[in-house]
Amino acid sequence: MITLREAAAALYGAYRLARLDPSGMRHFDVSIDGFWRSFNAAAVAAPFYLALVLLRLDYRPVDGDSLRIFLVEAIAYAIGWTAFPLAAFYLTQALDRTPRYPGYIVAYNWAAVLQVAAYLIVTALLGLSSRGTMLGTAFELGVFIAVLFYQYFIARVALDVDAMPAIGLVLTDFLLSALIETIVGALEQG
Repeated sequence: MITLREAAAALYGAYRLARLDPSGMRHFDVSIDGFWRSFNAAAVAAPFYLALVLLRLDYRPVDGDSLRIFLVEAIAYAIGWTAFPLAAFYLTQALDRTPRYPGYIVAYNWAAVLQVAAYLIVTALLGLSSRGTMLGTAFELGVFIAVLFYQYFIARVALDVDAMPAIGLVLTDFLLSALIETIVGALEQG
């Protein structure tokens, strides 16, 4: 079980990385035990994700019943937290970065908490005023690009790789997320 102190240190490390400070990596436990405990970040992010799902349902209602939507979202959440780390395991082997894999996933997992919180804030703000407007769309796009760059920076720092491998990792994560989101949308519509 993760301690509150370790979670706070990891979130601070994720914050430092978001500020493009490579020393943020020092705040993570990059051991194998730390790797497994970093998946507790899913529990930390879950309330933000639930609120995000509820807000999105306000903006784009679906025909499915509440239980079905809850189950689809819960399964997708679990898959989302495991699909990319599994793919990254094989990609880091191909990049000859296997020893750095645990630290990368630790940073990636804790950074996801900040990303979900940021998406929740953006979705809430846009829902109040400018969703669907040119300004709202530009703001959403800006946040999306910032998140992609954040993920790129984490890959560069945590794995100590050049730009192209980092871009490849971010692209893999994006494609997996898009696939999961597409399936979720189809399942929620019935």
